[in-house]
Amino acid sequence: MRRWVLILLAAAMTLFLAGCGGSTANVQNPPPPPPQNVTIAFQPEPGASLSVGSSESVTAVVTNDPDSEGVSWELTCQLDPKNQHGLCGTLSSPHTASGSPVTYTAPATITTNSTVVEIVALSTYSQSQNVVAPVTIGSFNGSLQAGNYVLQLQGVDGFSVPYQFAGVITVDGQGGVTGGEQTLNSSGISDHATILNTSSYFLGGDGRGTITLNWSDSSSNTGTEIFSFVFLSNSQNPEALVSQIGLDTTGFSATGTMDLQQTTIAAPSGSYVFAMTGTDVVDSQALAFGGVLDIASGQTAISGVTDEFIGEKQKISDGSFDAGSQVSSGPDAFGQVTLKLIGYLDGIHSKAVTASLTGYIVDSGRIELIESDNTATTSGFASTGGVAIAQAQGTYGTFGNGSLSGSYTFGITGVDLYQSNLVPATLTSAGLFTADGQADGALTSGFTDTFLQLNCVQQSCKAGEMIPGAQISSAFTGSYAVDSLSASCGADSGTVVSGTGRACLTPANFSPAPNPGYSPQLFFYLTGLSGSSQPAALVLGLGATGTSPNLHYPWIGSGLAYAQTAAIPAFSGLYGASFTQENGSETDGTAQMTVNPGNTPPLSGTADASFQLGNGFFGTFGTATSDNLPGTLYANPEAPIASVFTNQIAVDYYAIDSNQGFFVETDLITGPYQTGQVTLGYYATQCQVTVPPTNCPTTPEVRKGKLKRK
Repeated sequence: MRRWVLILLAAAMTLFLAGCGGSTANVQNPPPPPPQNVTIAFQPEPGASLSVGSSESVTAVVTNDPDSEGVSWELTCQLDPKNQHGLCGTLSSPHTASGSPVTYTAPATITTNSTVVEIVALSTYSQSQNVVAPVTIGSFNGSLQAGNYVLQLQGVDGFSVPYQFAGVITVDGQGGVTGGEQTLNSSGISDHATILNTSSYFLGGDGRGTITLNWSDSSSNTGTEIFSFVFLSNSQNPEALVSQIGLDTTGFSATGTMDLQQTTIAAPSGSYVFAMTGTDVVDSQALAFGGVLDIASGQTAISGVTDEFIGEKQKISDGSFDAGSQVSSGPDAFGQVTLKLIGYLDGIHSKAVTASLTGYIVDSGRIELIESDNTATTSGFASTGGVAIAQAQGTYGTFGNGSLSGSYTFGITGVDLYQSNLVPATLTSAGLFTADGQADGALTSGFTDTFLQLNCVQQSCKAGEMIPGAQISSAFTGSYAVDSLSASCGADSGTVVSGTGRACLTPANFSPAPNPGYSPQLFFYLTGLSGSSQPAALVLGLGATGTSPNLHYPWIGSGLAYAQTAAIPAFSGLYGASFTQENGSETDGTAQMTVNPGNTPPLSGTADASFQLGNGFFGTFGTATSDNLPGTLYANPEAPIASVFTNQIAVDYYAIDSNQGFFVETDLITGPYQTGQVTLGYYATQCQVTVPPTNCPTTPEVRKGKLKRK
């Protein structure tokens, strides 16, 4: 029965299918629809520009993603193609779902006025499907106001030849340098040139910047110079610290200052302290001279007193200028003047010779100086650079021992004259002392870190270890005399001009006592300006005098001294810095650094040095003593560039107040590193890179165009 039922059902099915239209032999299922391509697009497009440190939300949508894998994100830029060092900025996530936003944050700083970062969105399912959004990151900081700025720097031409630069540039406040003039001494030749309006500058959000100067001289020679600078503020003196970089391309490395020039420039008038260092071109010896210039109101004649050192010999002590010394020209449209000083010796001529100085006036309180009497056709006195600072009004002729009273901090760079060396920056010295202001002229509570890079008279050499360099890190006492000749500071045959502000300091009684003994001479030319915002003195110094440099510490140098605050100041906040290193070749640089004692490490920063911009570094420091604050500086191992502080160096910080100070490297021949390197730097509060400005120092004694003379 079951068999017949199945037969009947099959027959019925056959009849049914036949009734529906016939045979099933060619029936096929329809093919699936073709797959749709995966695509990705920004929705909406990111903005075309963004400021440094700013953020924006970016969204991409993937269409036809079969597995809904979403969006992968990348950044690329010229400085950091794979963003391994974060120079292109950051993304809040490397991956998002389709249609979900990611936050892009631009880098905090860049090294040009602008740079392009590409934001790349890729389909995670098929990364060949991607879109790119170029975003221009702008970083121009308009804090550097338009106007004329005076630059003065000293360093090396090549790797060892002394070099000086001074000039004025006009900036438009928008990145352009529209003109100016400059004077430089290179390889013993002085050259004057015009700054072309094709020059430019850049200032980033962290206060670090660069200046590119194109120039042409009267002989139709042309060239380019590159500077780095760190902006401090419009209310400080100087407004910026500056270094000449690009040693490998331009051949120059130097460090110095940049000051906003007063709008209205008047001829020099009154009394000025000045100091010059460089090379005597006749004898090819290290040379320094300085003193006090006095220019009667409305007159051009210059009187005053001067000292001159050639090598380790004092040629002139407290000498008077000869008749005919004068302001011989200017000021021109850029504040350039020429000073003719008669009465110097060059070691060859029996009669006094003339030093011709070109000065670029900052304001009534400051003139940047460069010697300009050596040309391609004439041989003058020397190749030197320096500065003149106005004494407080009415003080010339009234100085005495009471004018040097209280605590002072000083920093000096110069030439270690061991075996007649001429290489600059081989001598570094920082220190402090207290002057009693009494008739006996006593120096107390002194301490110095002094380093001669090439000197080899201490036990490290004598014992056969042959570690080059000499170090004096010792407390000292001593004596001083203002406007008085003494055997310890040399004596000239002339009559002492009293009250000029020339002070002779003789530190002594060093503890621990260096072996062999140490007997430096420091000449302070007093400004009479109170407070620590302006230098209390310009300094010239000699390490020793004698005929046997292999038995003592011969050096010659110049620097600044400031009145020090009574209490140990805080070291915290934003700072700009400049520094000079010498380890066989000179490195000059500027830096921005953040000091926060609560962080690990407590100091971090970025330096722009002779060969390279953007050197990341860290620092640590210990507990401040009554003398200094010990610390270290070392390269940031994760920074893309680390050509300064590549080996950890030990430093001592000598504070002037909470706003500024010096730092000096202390491991030339001691400590775990024995670097064979010397370093001296200066740091100052950087207050105008924040909005509103913070940590700005109190109103300085001298401000641009507003000299307050007592």
